[in-house]
Amino acid sequence: MLCFSIVRMLLFRCMVTMIPIACLVLSTPSLAINASDIPSIASLDYRVTETLLSMGIVPRAVIDPNTPYSTLEGAPQAINLGTIIQPNLELLDQVSPELVLTSPEFIHMVPRLSGVATVKKLTPYSSEIEANSWQRMMLFTREVGDAIGSKDLAEIMIQKTESDFQTLRSRVASEQISPLLVVRLMDHKHARVFGNNSLFQGSLDQLGLLNAWEDSGNYFGVTMVSIDSLADINARLVILESPYATSPSREQFAVSGMWQHLPMIKRGDFIFLPSTFNHFGSLPSALRFAEALVEALETPSEP
Repeated sequence: MLCFSIVRMLLFRCMVTMIPIACLVLSTPSLAINASDIPSIASLDYRVTETLLSMGIVPRAVIDPNTPYSTLEGAPQAINLGTIIQPNLELLDQVSPELVLTSPEFIHMVPRLSGVATVKKLTPYSSEIEANSWQRMMLFTREVGDAIGSKDLAEIMIQKTESDFQTLRSRVASEQISPLLVVRLMDHKHARVFGNNSLFQGSLDQLGLLNAWEDSGNYFGVTMVSIDSLADINARLVILESPYATSPSREQFAVSGMWQHLPMIKRGDFIFLPSTFNHFGSLPSALRFAEALVEALETPSEP
C-alpha cells in the first residue's frame, strides 16, 4: 500500500507527455492523461491556443505563435501556420491534424478545413451569448475541454484559475480603491473603453473591484470614445499597452496635450499595464490581466 501511494504521488507530479510534449503545471493534483487520448490539434484562434496551453497541451500547429502574450508561452513549439488574416492552408494539409479548432470568423474556410480534419468552431464572444463575462470564460473553457475529449483538464484549469483569483483578491484592499476605467489608447484623441461585457469585467468582479464604465459596448465589451467623454468620470485610469503600438503609451501621453487635461491624469491617478495578455482573450488572459493589475495597484505611485 505504501509503495502504491508513492507511485501514485509521483504520477501526479510528473510531466504529462502529449503530442507534442506539454507540461501541466498546476497547484492542485493533476489527472494522469494518456497521450493517445488527445488528438493532434491545429488551433486557428488565439483564445483556443492560450486555453490549450494552460491545460498543458501544445497544439500541433497554430497561427501567430510569436505574438508577445505571456499566455501564449509554449506556442512557438508548434508549427507556425502564419497569420490570422491569411493562415497557410497548404502547410495545414501537410501537418494533417486530427482536429482543427477555430472561431466563427473562419466560417468561410470550414468547407476547406473540413477536407483536412474534423472542424469545431468555438468562441467566448458572440452576440448570441447572454451570459456575463466570467460565465462566458467558464463555458468556453469547458467547450475546449469537451472538443478535445478531456473535460477533466478543463475542470482542473478552472479550479486552478479560481484559486489564483482568490489569492489575488486577498491582496486587494477593494474598499480603498476607486472604480477603475480600463482603456487602450487608439490615437491622441480616442480610446477603447472596456465595459461590463468585456473580458476584464469578469476579472474585476472576481477581485471585488468596480468598473467605472457601465456600458456594454459591442459583444467584445468595447466602446470607442473621444477624450472629452472621459473628462467627468471619477475613477482611476488603467491604461493597457498595445503589443502592436510603435511607441509605449507613456510616450504618447508625453506628446499629447489633450490627455494631460483629464482630471485623472492631472492628479496622477493612473497606472499602465504591460501588453502581456490578449485584450480579447479567454480565461488565461483574464487571469494575467488580474495579476498585472494587482501588481500595479500594490506598486507605490511615482511622485
